[in-house]
Amino acid sequence: MKVVGKKVERVAGPVRGKAWSARAAHAEREGVLLRLYDEEGRLGLGEASPLPGFSTDTVDRCEKTLASLSLEDLPARDPEDPLEIWLESAARLVDPRAPAARFALETALLDLTGQEERKPISALFREEVPDRAIPLAALAQEEEPDALVEEIRAARARGISTVKLKIGRRGRFDKEMELLRGVRRAFGSSLRMRLDANGAWDLAEANDRLRALAELEPEFVEQPVIPYLLLKMGPSPVSLAADETLALPGAAERLSLVPACRVFVLKPMVLGGFLPTLRIARIGKARNAGLVVTHLFDGPVALAAAAELALALPAEPLACGLDRHAGLSVWPEIAVPQIREKEIRRSGGAGLGVRSAETIP
Repeated sequence: MKVVGKKVERVAGPVRGKAWSARAAHAEREGVLLRLYDEEGRLGLGEASPLPGFSTDTVDRCEKTLASLSLEDLPARDPEDPLEIWLESAARLVDPRAPAARFALETALLDLTGQEERKPISALFREEVPDRAIPLAALAQEEEPDALVEEIRAARARGISTVKLKIGRRGRFDKEMELLRGVRRAFGSSLRMRLDANGAWDLAEANDRLRALAELEPEFVEQPVIPYLLLKMGPSPVSLAADETLALPGAAERLSLVPACRVFVLKPMVLGGFLPTLRIARIGKARNAGLVVTHLFDGPVALAAAAELALALPAEPLACGLDRHAGLSVWPEIAVPQIREKEIRRSGGAGLGVRSAETIP
């Protein structure tokens, strides 16, 4: 299989709904759509949508590196060659400072390969992809108690039993504790509650606040401190999860020295695509860490790719944060066949399984 055509387009617009982290609200979102065409006329899709204030790269850098990608230098796919070697060769053509662009290129190449071999992307990495249902975790973002309870109740009505809540905004911990206590009172222990501080605390604050949060029995607290400080965390009364820390070179291996870190949160848009993310997932599996795949409020092509990655993981993941979100409103309405009301399932198609994206203007 040889790539003979390419198109790079920027998609941008206002977000209709809430999309915020502990650091910032995202009123607008933008990304880059990559189309690759092979000699048989097949179309492969990829997406680069780094998140301002979170990602290490930018949309401008991703657009530039994908636009300058030379098809003459892009190696042809020999079915006899190992898939990973071919993908690594292609990835060398991408600016190493643009992991989201690498994710886009990998996704588009895997989409073409899956179509050629008549397999979903997940099956390219596993001989057999079990017809399993991976539960979804919903992101709850309302700030007022009644509205938050109703938001979670709506997710529960769809069959979702795990929710993630953002915490860590400066000067609001007492109010956040009140809000979380209200959620726990409303739903009891049947609700799995994940908390994400997005690195908002220093080590001393984290120790104090994790002790306070223990009463709420969270499933885990994600990234309580900035990336490198998580490697210095000692014992914790609650399980911890690594997110941004996993993007540090060698951090996945070094987290074995942090016994309280029991979950790896995998964002392929940050980690650089399928191959880097699957390598980290294998390290997590070896130390019995839970695995969670999640998004960056990105578009439907990236969401479908992340779902395929979740299905390809070497171990059964925990509920994944790939529920539909406000960032999708920036893009034209596109079906993501892997994402159902409460779970992730095989798409039933080849490659990425997203075909209607051809109509993106």
